Amino acid sequence: MTKDDFQQKAVRNETETAVSYDLRPFGNDQQEAAALFLGEQVFRLSVNALNTSKAVELIVSEQYESTPQLEAFTEKLNAAGQAISIRREATA
Repeated sequence: MTKDDFQQKAVRNETETAVSYDLRPFGNDQQEAAALFLGEQVFRLSVNALNTSKAVELIVSEQYESTPQLEAFTEKLNAAGQAISIRREATA
C-alpha cells in the first residue's frame, strides 16, 4: 500500500479540533492502512515535523486487529503530545 492508496481510499473528516480517518473502506487491509498512517506520523515525529494541534481518530471495523507495533506507535505519539485514538464502528 502506498501513501496515494491511503489518501484515495481513507475517508477524511476535519473539524477545528480533530481529524478523523475512516479506514473501514480498506476492508481486510485496515491494519496495513493504520500501519502506513501511524508509521508516517512516527517518522514525522522523529524529524520534528509532526503537527500536534489536532487530535486524530482512526475509525476501524470489528475485523480490525491491532498489533504490538501499532499499539507502540500509538503510545509513542500520544506521549509526544499527538492525541491519537482508534475507534471501532460497524461497517457502514
